Amino acid sequence: MTNLSELPTWIFLLPLILLVLLWFSRRRHSHKQNKIRQLPPEYFTGLNYLLNDEHSKALDIFVKLVETDWDLVDTHFALGKIYRKNGEIDKAIKIHQGLIARPSLPEEYRSKVLLELGYDYLGAGWFDRAEGLFKEVLIHDASSEVAKRNLILIYQQEKEWRKAIEFAVKLYSEGATDVGPMISQYYCELAEIARSKGDISQLAQDAKQALHYDEGSIRALILLADHEMEKQHYKQAVYYFERIEQRDAEFFPVVIDRVINCYHRTGDPGKLLSYLADVEQRHQSLAMIEKHAMVIERYKGKEAAIEYLTDRLRKFPDLKGMQSLINYKSNQADSAELSLLLDLKSALVKIQKDDAEFQCHHCGFQSNTLYWLCPSCQSWAEVKPTMIEAA
Repeated sequence: MTNLSELPTWIFLLPLILLVLLWFSRRRHSHKQNKIRQLPPEYFTGLNYLLNDEHSKALDIFVKLVETDWDLVDTHFALGKIYRKNGEIDKAIKIHQGLIARPSLPEEYRSKVLLELGYDYLGAGWFDRAEGLFKEVLIHDASSEVAKRNLILIYQQEKEWRKAIEFAVKLYSEGATDVGPMISQYYCELAEIARSKGDISQLAQDAKQALHYDEGSIRALILLADHEMEKQHYKQAVYYFERIEQRDAEFFPVVIDRVINCYHRTGDPGKLLSYLADVEQRHQSLAMIEKHAMVIERYKGKEAAIEYLTDRLRKFPDLKGMQSLINYKSNQADSAELSLLLDLKSALVKIQKDDAEFQCHHCGFQSNTLYWLCPSCQSWAEVKPTMIEAA
């Protein structure tokens, strides 16, 4: 027999948790009874087995008890959740399989048991079994939002984007508008697949569907802008890029090179210079000073770029901007100044060496790669470029 001191601390709370749940359960059914019946002695025998880590014996007793009194079913649900939370998935599965196998299981509990068993299989990584159970829930309860959301997550995990869209759209049509951005991301995934296959028509169709469900989808706007660039429709590409700046300016540094390229192709440098100045005025913390200086140098010369950088850095000190200014100054410096400038540049590089380019706004995950689905917290569209605030 297991020594009580060796048991995990949570196990000592089980009797209290189960008794409280049972009390609430019986209160819920009290309108059918004149008074709450006393607990059968076998119930406490089962608790004693739990305390002594003899789970199989405890489960045998509880399963027999629930056969004669389904008011005790909440006890099984509580046990299953505790086991699942503590990683003992096999024990949770045994509880719920035992319930679903009972011929006397009341219909009112069937969907609940199926859901709990589905959660168990998800925890064990058995997505195919979980999928089958959640679909079975929908047979008994076609309006089950929980079952649909779990099916969506399974299909997302398995990258079955069309199936995920099918159930997400059902929820969306039933009023769950919060799934709109998820549907948009699924269509973007399909657009990426179409692009990899060279199916340009499908790419545009899926990206536009993504915008239908989330008109502010940065990912869809980038896909459509790139699509227009490939067709050499640069003005239309600029339209989509400008929408990105309007919707979420944090992403503008991600696409600034493509914006500049489009304007170069349209042969309108004046409009490009004016647009960059306007963007910088609206969003002074954006990391675009280096690119802006390069455009100024191209169309107005190196001295104009140096003047711009000097003026900008006086107002809004910026590490990348300082590095750019040092690069320009190095070409004009004598040997003594050059040595100092190179030392400064080296110091700036070291300061920025560990800075991540992207960070998840939901969990704080950092990376130098842009992920649309955060690898850490599995949130969509929360990984964004790190903002470079003015000092």
